[in-house]
Amino acid sequence: MNIARGWGLHRVATRALPVALGLLVLGACASRGPTPDAACAASFAALHAATATTRDAQYHRLDDFPGLRSDRVLAALGEHARGPAARRLWLQRLAAHDREASAIERGNLPPARRHRLPAVAGLEHCRQQQVERLSRDPAAFRQAVRAAQVPSDYRRWARALGLYPLAKPFYRRAIAAWQREAAAQQAPADHADWLSYRPPTAPPVSVARLQEDALGLPQAEPTQLAALFARHAPEIRVAQRSAADRLGSPRFARSGERRFDAQDPVLYRHHGWSRLHGRWHLQLIYQFWFRERPPAGPGDIYAGVLDGLLWRVTLDADGDALLYDAIHPCGCWHALFLPADSPLQFRQPAGEEQRLARRLSLPGSQPATLWLRGGDHALLWVDARRASRPASRYRFADLDVLRQLAHPDGQRSLYDQRGLVPGSQRLERWLLWPSGVVSPGAMRQWGRHASAFIGEAHLDDPDLLGRYLYQPE
Repeated sequence: MNIARGWGLHRVATRALPVALGLLVLGACASRGPTPDAACAASFAALHAATATTRDAQYHRLDDFPGLRSDRVLAALGEHARGPAARRLWLQRLAAHDREASAIERGNLPPARRHRLPAVAGLEHCRQQQVERLSRDPAAFRQAVRAAQVPSDYRRWARALGLYPLAKPFYRRAIAAWQREAAAQQAPADHADWLSYRPPTAPPVSVARLQEDALGLPQAEPTQLAALFARHAPEIRVAQRSAADRLGSPRFARSGERRFDAQDPVLYRHHGWSRLHGRWHLQLIYQFWFRERPPAGPGDIYAGVLDGLLWRVTLDADGDALLYDAIHPCGCWHALFLPADSPLQFRQPAGEEQRLARRLSLPGSQPATLWLRGGDHALLWVDARRASRPASRYRFADLDVLRQLAHPDGQRSLYDQRGLVPGSQRLERWLLWPSGVVSPGAMRQWGRHASAFIGEAHLDDPDLLGRYLYQPE
């Protein structure tokens, strides 16, 4: 048999097997009077098989608990959810993640394939059954807590094959060289070559003190959250070298190909939480995009399609910034910034990858201005200066919009099943693959940012920042 043809038949059989198994289970249940668990498991198996090509990578599925998905915040909270209210809320959050991701996966299928999927109402009934069952069964709940732990985004086999211990000194020198260059930066002079982007105009809104839920997470109502995003929205200054230095938004054209709209600058918003010294803090995440990182010269291994920056604001209970951090969408060049009045102090823990840290002159109540270099879009400086010349306005959109962009076939995610942006890979991956990071340099979905080449770090790990920051007694 032709090898390629045989492999193709194997792939078809592999994809068809879960569907066939699901149908067999459904048929058996119909003849024997199924238990709800068996029927629900079959429904979710059929759904997952049908949506395999549109699988969303933002959350971790709990394989033995259909209808539940986790992230690193929920993974960290599970073992501390000890009272009935906390356990139920934790499970409800897992179910909400699955509801959200399943809707996206279903919606990203071509319309002709959606009518064959299990009914939404039936799946929702199964989720609620799962929440009720685990709420009443302490042993099963403990199993769910273990299953909710999110796997590492590092490939251990790559580190073994790539002789990672031999590569670490090279990575360490490269990181130290970048940090020396960044630490030597001075405040840039304002001039006409800086293109400025300002947030949408919004009336000032007072924000009440954040209240904690049963899991200890500070929560903000939708209007309160919108006010916090408006209060801390940064002004963005970009040194202009080419059209690649203009903010915009990725989208799909009528032909189905991905395009970049530089006429529609967007600041995408998301929120999360971080744990510092045993207390949880609400975080505001802002992300913006550029069309590309153009090559600085022949053989530039960092150049490629799409580029951008994530700017994260960790809040105190009053809604002021306690700290900032920034990273590129590839998970590279992570840096920390402390407002002038933050009580936190930086430390470099032994064995961890070095982080660039800087104390700013602005207080945590004031939004920042981000100064980016043209071309590679490195974050050069952070202060509170505002443009004296006319500035463009960006608009806000939820980061989740990128998981379900309009497409000629209905809608499609910017990301693939691994959480990477297809076509955004860089040549640097051939040098950095021994680090264990999947396709180093490629643009990534939230929840998929492996953010260290020395050791392991994930940007969405709620305990990551606590490794580098402490509050003196």
